[in-house]
Amino acid sequence: MAIAGGRPVPERMMMRVVLVLLIAGLFAGCTATAPQETAEKGGQATAGPAVDPAARAAFDAALEAMREGRDDQAEQILLKMTQDFPQLSGPQANLGIIYFRAGKLDEAEAAFQRALEINPGSAVSLDYLGVINRDKGRFKEAAGFYQRAIEADPNYAYAHRNYGILLELYMGKLKQALAQYEEYQKLTKGEDKQVAKWIVDLSRRSGAEK
Repeated sequence: MAIAGGRPVPERMMMRVVLVLLIAGLFAGCTATAPQETAEKGGQATAGPAVDPAARAAFDAALEAMREGRDDQAEQILLKMTQDFPQLSGPQANLGIIYFRAGKLDEAEAAFQRALEINPGSAVSLDYLGVINRDKGRFKEAAGFYQRAIEADPNYAYAHRNYGILLELYMGKLKQALAQYEEYQKLTKGEDKQVAKWIVDLSRRSGAEK
């Protein structure tokens, strides 16, 4: 957890993001016209119809390894998948998560960029690229990635939260940050008590408090 402006800056809860990859459609490949989306029905995420069963089995094994902290094993599975199933963006995105967790920002950035080449509308990859660019001090670029993530999926809550952190602590745009935090709370039904405190504090400091 990093510290900026006297406030702890938490990163996303990585395991939840890994699960989001299935819901967000990152496992599906990209055709010449549009990416095949993953649909969530009854709490179960299902891949697009063109996904090879072998690819699904390998991807599930990689996710399980990541959940259990066996990132080295997951990396090997995912690297093989990038060779066997180059049309799928999920393996590239999950490699990005593994490298990000290991602090290998250059490798993570490259993996997320490869995922975007396959699936340009991946809000998760765009969000991570926002965090990576922020950590590298490229705040304008980070803002662009967060904006693209929100455009790709306005309901992807973490992009709003991370964009708010950038706006508040790194760019000094308090009212814009407040709007992002409030949208995050709306999407998460106000469950994040820490962000609720940020909103109270920022409302006072930005002059938005009524």
